[in-house]
Amino acid sequence: MELDKGLRSGKLGEQCEAVVLFPKLFQKYPFPILINSAFLKLADIFRLGNNFLRLCVLKVTQQSEKHLEKILNVDEFVKRVFSVIHSNDPVARAITLRMLGSLASIIPERKNAHHTIRQSLDSHDNVEVEAAIFAAASFSAQSKDFAAGICNKVSEMIQGLDTPVELKLKLIPMLQHMHHDASLASSSRELLQHLVNSYPSTPMVIVSLHTFTQLAAFSLIDIPKQLQLLLQYLKDDPRKAVKRLAINDLKLLAKKAPHLWIRENTQTLCECALTSPYNSLKKEVVDVLFPSFPWPKFLLSFVSILDSPHLTG
Repeated sequence: MELDKGLRSGKLGEQCEAVVLFPKLFQKYPFPILINSAFLKLADIFRLGNNFLRLCVLKVTQQSEKHLEKILNVDEFVKRVFSVIHSNDPVARAITLRMLGSLASIIPERKNAHHTIRQSLDSHDNVEVEAAIFAAASFSAQSKDFAAGICNKVSEMIQGLDTPVELKLKLIPMLQHMHHDASLASSSRELLQHLVNSYPSTPMVIVSLHTFTQLAAFSLIDIPKQLQLLLQYLKDDPRKAVKRLAINDLKLLAKKAPHLWIRENTQTLCECALTSPYNSLKKEVVDVLFPSFPWPKFLLSFVSILDSPHLTG
């Protein structure tokens, strides 16, 4: 009753206060009928309210992700939200795109959403483009068809000479979701390899390498090559930020597939730890090794490094 009163209030503050209380309501009463009714009311607020109210509804939707599958009238809910995409206000369209991205788990194959996101990537408004990138990443993670359809578009934008570097850095992480089939993953890996080789700036190397790792983690067959690439950067790249990224990604792959590490991998990692001038990085290398590998494998690598000529000599 109090929430209904707040939603019907003519005062913006009271409406916003009512909207942000919905996650607590969902936690207390996680019943599909109630959640369905509540989300339909939120969709009306989104459709009829101003952009601040829309942002409040977006935040509630993102906070209540685990309850989205309980929405019974998905078509009606999405229809009310989607109507805002036709607004002349680019900020309203941007919020709607983020809303659609937040709903990707329950509408992964919604073709009108796919089409709208693709079109919005060509917008001349930066806020709308960034929102479209968020939505595209969300749908790529959920839908093989969408990922396959958007991959070439994203690749062209990343490689485009007229695409600002800041936008490229936001587009690149989308490639981690191109794992739905072998050809898609292969073309994404080729592009990431090209980016790592062609753009040596620290932000570009960090974003490309991490996306490379995330993509490899979905396919066990690609992990050995990614281990070699990360170890190469850890060993040869002088930049501390790049070394730290390599260590964090090695830790991710050690947890994901410790059985794919060979002795040469752990040996190189130990060597990097012993020769690194950064004490903080040495500790992080140990954090990669100790939780993930059996003691005999680690000790064997460590002892072999201590016995190597360039250290003992």
